[in-house]
Amino acid sequence: MHALHGHNVCPKNGFIDLHQDMLSGVETLEGGFPVYGSSYLSGSSHATAIWSSLYPRDSDSSLLSQLDAHDELLGSHSSSLRLVTTAEDLDLEDQRTGILPHSEGFHLPGIEPDTLDWLWAERSLRSLSLTWNYETDYGFSCYDDGAAPLKRAGRQLVRALEDSPLLLDLAHLNDAGFHEVLGLYSPPVLVTHSFCRAIGDHPRGLTDEQLRSLGDHGGLVGLAFDPDFLGRGSVDEALRHIDRIVSLAGENALSIGSDWGVTAMGELANPSSLVALFDAVGASYGQELAEKFAFANAYDFLRSQLPGEQHAA
Repeated sequence: MHALHGHNVCPKNGFIDLHQDMLSGVETLEGGFPVYGSSYLSGSSHATAIWSSLYPRDSDSSLLSQLDAHDELLGSHSSSLRLVTTAEDLDLEDQRTGILPHSEGFHLPGIEPDTLDWLWAERSLRSLSLTWNYETDYGFSCYDDGAAPLKRAGRQLVRALEDSPLLLDLAHLNDAGFHEVLGLYSPPVLVTHSFCRAIGDHPRGLTDEQLRSLGDHGGLVGLAFDPDFLGRGSVDEALRHIDRIVSLAGENALSIGSDWGVTAMGELANPSSLVALFDAVGASYGQELAEKFAFANAYDFLRSQLPGEQHAA
């Protein structure tokens, strides 16, 4: 195996992760981090940027209250964390971990373009998904009827997102909704945390057809490490999914979507385990793919989709 961490696999000594739950539920925090430790903030496994997921813990959960608490967390940990707003933020000489707050399945307060812009500029939201584990006003979860189309409000929201700086995530969405979004929405889409359903027979995974469609659309999928999806959550199991994602969606569609935070993990339990995974990807497929998986694909996606400084407000 190549010792890829000695060849600067992760630029700036870090990686980019499309999905972590460690900052979710921050409205319940009294300092510190929930469940998950803060080892990702420094050392050889330093995270350059992460999507920080906020999801409805119960029927009364409010996205706005969670975003308020998230802002407080960023402020109280400003020596380690910073909000990502523009493409230029990615290139700053700043060793803090960049954060992109993400709404996972909330009932948003409205879908007018002005509301989306307000959520971006005033509430620091950076991306959203139409569903989480349950049906929403916008569509159906992967655990619901796979053939059910988007709801009318979902189609309206997808169209409004065309002209919004907010990024769109299709994780958790049912099969029919996934394909319908790709027909309505022209920018590249994210699937922040998923895997190959043909290998792990679980509704949260992407079918081969979905992976091909995602690649054709210029999208990006983050490989999740949950044992529910990968079996033991091991390096060898992850490699099987990586191989299939690359063969179907292309090597530019592959990224990390660990889903660390509140789920019990297997061998790939924390950032220190990534060294072995990057080594294995490099040994099997070459250093270039390991670098794309660790950092470059997510970096390129953000550089192309985030507004520049002149359009950040």
